[in-house]
Amino acid sequence: MEVGDWQTLLPMVIFVVVMMFLFWWIIIRPTSQRQREHRQLVANVQKGDKIVTVGGIYGTVTHVGEDDIDVRVADGVILTFDRRAVRRHQ
Repeated sequence: MEVGDWQTLLPMVIFVVVMMFLFWWIIIRPTSQRQREHRQLVANVQKGDKIVTVGGIYGTVTHVGEDDIDVRVADGVILTFDRRAVRRHQ
């Protein structure tokens, strides 16, 4: 390749690199952060926490197992969920 060829290709290469960076910054980075925050939330669920599940069920954690949690949703009503079903704390 001659010097003139690089001068015509350089703007296109820079454009592609900038577009890839913007794609990462706008799409991939926020998704990774949300996944990391959710893993941390699931790992830190404790007995007595008030939570909301991905299905929209509000309740209080009564038992935390390795892979599941028990949630009291009403007097005398305890449901068992996979730990990953926790969406957020109340």
